[in-house]
Amino acid sequence: MNSDVDGLLEFLLYVGQAKRTFRTGWVLSGVEKVESVADHMYRMAVMSLLLPTASEESKVRCMKLALVHDLAESVVGDLTEFDGIPKSEKHRRESEAMLYLTSLLPADVGREIFSLFNEYADQKTNEANLVKDLDTFDMLLQAYEYEKLQCEDGFLEDFFDSSMNKIKTNIVRKWLQQLVECRSSGKLFKLPSDSNLNTMLKHILYDEQGTFLYKLPSSTLREKSNRFVSNKNKTDTSSLDTTELLTNLVKDIKKIT
Repeated sequence: MNSDVDGLLEFLLYVGQAKRTFRTGWVLSGVEKVESVADHMYRMAVMSLLLPTASEESKVRCMKLALVHDLAESVVGDLTEFDGIPKSEKHRRESEAMLYLTSLLPADVGREIFSLFNEYADQKTNEANLVKDLDTFDMLLQAYEYEKLQCEDGFLEDFFDSSMNKIKTNIVRKWLQQLVECRSSGKLFKLPSDSNLNTMLKHILYDEQGTFLYKLPSSTLREKSNRFVSNKNKTDTSSLDTTELLTNLVKDIKKIT
């Protein structure tokens, strides 16, 4: 196989590892169903797309920074103060990880990604400052979600107390203000329902009481999946129809607006 393709595949496998690398702070706070590093970077990239006052060029720069800024954690993990290492050592490890990851890619692409990583770390450009604020805001938005999902209002208050004042850019501060008002009122913005329930996965990932079974052994889930598919093939060969579900969802949205 071509060595360039070998390097590309290895790089992409490390990107895949980011989907399996947990965010340490949530684990230590007793959060259930902890998000991954990739989850975090993805929503930051979407946030970059939504920036109302940034130029198109600036938005693209922010999206790239968002997609790269924590990529080293696919190698070194999500290091925190609880790992007992100073920030300088954390940065050294992450820089070495990024040097290795970018060495797997064609030179021009590798240089761009490593440059983006350093730009975010140095915090000397407007885009880097903005993405840093998006990083903090996404964490706080995620904290709000976890409080709602676990029906424990305020149990992640420490994240808000320690981080709200770190956000400096005007647009992200406006987003934060809306989030804080939403969190304090307890009335705005219901969380979206679990979209897995709209598919055949509801018969596999949940028990009859609606309890999520993601902690079951894979062999048990596989057996349950095979049994469901087998039974469905015997009784119903039609595909899943979500038209009624989507129609009702649109009706609900129109009621809200």
